[in-house]
Amino acid sequence: MLVRINAKLNSSQTRLVGSTALGYCAGLADGEGCIHIARQKHPGAKSGYVFRLVVTIAQNHLGTVLDFQELIGVEGLLYKRPRRGSQNRDDYQLVYHGRKAEAILLLLRPYLNRKAMEADVALDFQQNCELQRHFGPNGCPDHVWKKREACYRKLKSLK
Repeated sequence: MLVRINAKLNSSQTRLVGSTALGYCAGLADGEGCIHIARQKHPGAKSGYVFRLVVTIAQNHLGTVLDFQELIGVEGLLYKRPRRGSQNRDDYQLVYHGRKAEAILLLLRPYLNRKAMEADVALDFQQNCELQRHFGPNGCPDHVWKKREACYRKLKSLK
C-alpha cells in the first residue's frame, strides 16, 4: 500500500548544476526509473478505459528521490511503501503524470541511455495523441484511439 508523504530536502544549496545535474538524474532514471503508459479503467470512456503517461523513480533512500526532485526542478508526487516481509527498508516512489512526466522526459532525453527508446515512444504518445482534448459525446475518433493503443503496445514491448 502506497502512502503519500510530504518531504523536503534539508540542503539549502544544490550540489550539482546544469548538464551535470541532468546527467545524474538521467542515470538515476535509467537505473531506478520506470516510463510507462498506464491503461486505466474508466466507466465514462467509450472503450471502458483511458491512457495516461507516468514516470516513476523508485528508491529505498528518501534523500535520493528528494535530491532527484530538487535537481530536476519539477515537483512530483512522493509515496512511501512500508516494508514487507524480509525487507529491511521502506521504499519511496516519486511519481510524475501527464505533462509533468513529459517535462521530465524532455529534460532528460539527451542524457538517457537505456530508457532512450522508451522516452521517445512516451513523448510521441504525450505530444501526438491529443490527450488534452475532450472529444465530446461521440468519444475519441478511431485514428486517434489507434495511435494511443499503438504507443501503449510499443512501450510495453520495449520493457
